[in-house]
Order: sequence, then C-alpha cells, then structure tokens
Amino acid sequence: MSDWQKNGTDEAEESKLDSILQPSTRAGSFKISVIFGYKISPNYSAAVDIARRHPSYMEKGEGEWVRHSVTFEKDDVEELFELFSLVHDWEKTEILVNHKSLPYGHQLWLPLMWFNRIK
Repeated sequence: MSDWQKNGTDEAEESKLDSILQPSTRAGSFKISVIFGYKISPNYSAAVDIARRHPSYMEKGEGEWVRHSVTFEKDDVEELFELFSLVHDWEKTEILVNHKSLPYGHQLWLPLMWFNRIK
C-alpha cells in the first residue's frame, strides 16, 4: 500500500475514533429505543400495552413478523425500564441509542439512561 493511501486511511480511522471518544454535543437529548417482536409469552400483551401508550410508538408488519418500536427520553425512564424488564431476554429485542445500534446496549446504555435521569 502506498504512503498516500495508508495516510488517508489512518486519518479516516483517527477521525472516526475522535467522533466516538468526543461525540458532538449537538444532539438534543439522549434517547433509547426498544424494538421487539412477537413472542409467545405471558408478558407479550403487557409489553405491547406499555409501548402503545407512548407517543413515539410504531408498529411494522403483522402476526408473527410484527415489530414494535418505542423511543424514550430521560423523562420516560420509568416506562423504559418497565418495558425493558418484560422484553430484555427475548432474542429479537434490540436497544438503540439515539437511533443507532451500539455495543452493550442492554448492559451499559440503559444504566446510563437512569444516571442521566437523576443527574
């Protein structure tokens, strides 16, 4: 690989690393989205009820292929944890941070949401 190509790649990687370590403060708020699908479980109807009560609720698909999505902000943390406690161990549950899939969504970002709430 030529020096020019290598330097361009190094600069791009460094820029990406900087954006991760020093994220922009332009984001209006910290949001967590919970996305879950149909599950044969006694908790399914309760989870759907909690999700539907929230104004950001969206539903795509139907039947076994339905996907429920709801986005919570820091003032909604109690509802977030109520829903998460019902769907956290379902294999197709996704946690998005500011609409992005990030590592450790379940283990790291949800506790940060609680911390952000009491801050």
